[in-house]
Amino acid sequence: MNAKRFLAASIACASVTATSAVMAEGMPERYFYFGGHISENWLDVGDHYLESTSENEVTLPGAQLGYRFNRDWSVQGWWERNNSNTELFGDVDLNIASAALRKHFYGSSSFEPYVGIGAGEFRAEPNSDSSNDYQETIGTLEAGFQTLLHPHFILDVGARPYYAFDSERWDAEIYAGLNFLIGASSSGNDEEMEEEPAPVDNIVSDSDGDGVPDEQDQCSGTPAGAQVDATGCELDDDGDGVANSKDQCADTPAGALVDETGCQQYLDKDVKETLYVEFEHGKSEVTKASYPKLGNLAEQMRQYPSANLVLEGHTDSTGSAAFNKKLSKQRADAVMRVLVDEYDIAAERVSTEGYGEEKPIADNGTAEGRAQNRRVEAVMKATTKEAQFQ
Repeated sequence: MNAKRFLAASIACASVTATSAVMAEGMPERYFYFGGHISENWLDVGDHYLESTSENEVTLPGAQLGYRFNRDWSVQGWWERNNSNTELFGDVDLNIASAALRKHFYGSSSFEPYVGIGAGEFRAEPNSDSSNDYQETIGTLEAGFQTLLHPHFILDVGARPYYAFDSERWDAEIYAGLNFLIGASSSGNDEEMEEEPAPVDNIVSDSDGDGVPDEQDQCSGTPAGAQVDATGCELDDDGDGVANSKDQCADTPAGALVDETGCQQYLDKDVKETLYVEFEHGKSEVTKASYPKLGNLAEQMRQYPSANLVLEGHTDSTGSAAFNKKLSKQRADAVMRVLVDEYDIAAERVSTEGYGEEKPIADNGTAEGRAQNRRVEAVMKATTKEAQFQ
């Protein structure tokens, strides 16, 4: 087919679509489709187009299959084949197949431009036995428009340059196709059409004066001036089951348990934090290595202002029980001084106890066990309120 005749045919089709687009409905948003097309191809437009136009111009019929999954995007696979005699490949059967992703503009209107990108395969099969098949991967670009001719038919016209990666060659084609739609869903345009109100034949009663006729009012007796929905029931913007007029806590979270005033219910929850601070043998000084732990504990106490802290001092079994009792209290007092002096925790929130060697947590018969027993346990207790949900 001559390129001028192909373009003339495409322009004629486009003029028909201009009239059809006015008369047709809006483009469906989702549908499967299949159809056929005719294309005019120019091979090696980068180097040979100006030298020998007709020798590398090929007409290819083909078929396509696609799916449009929303108003803006669709995917399409296309295939075309014909016998041709070109300067570039000689007497061959040309096969071109590809898949592309398309972006549509003015979604769901009767006339839609689009652009696309894809990849596929170019194959030339010689009609003589003297040559081998030629094939390579191609990348495609495309731009065009489609228009709805009928609820089940779409005209698709466009141009598609494609790049052959192995031979580093640009080819191009223009095409016109007709697609048949399957399983089309209604476009958003239908939802935007306003229905004319039905004529009112009789005066209807509205006993509570909320603007909803009694025959439709599911909540009769609403307070005067209350905002209601189409069923005559008071609005509940946050969906907590308490009408706006009675809701003292608007915008409660979804699923929250609320009281009769619409405010979220809370449950008291105990919070307990336990910390171990270890000491060297026979000493009550707090090591610098323990400061990060105490800093974290101080932060917890600031998070729960009502929390009180008990520091329990302990020793291993080395030495007399009386000495260990005194040493354990000194260790607890040393930790308290760090919290008060270094981290600004109020002294009245902290108490200390010394238990000596009475409560070991490890075997005093080993050096490792004795090291674990030389410790201060910091126990923080607080009560916080936990939001309740359904």
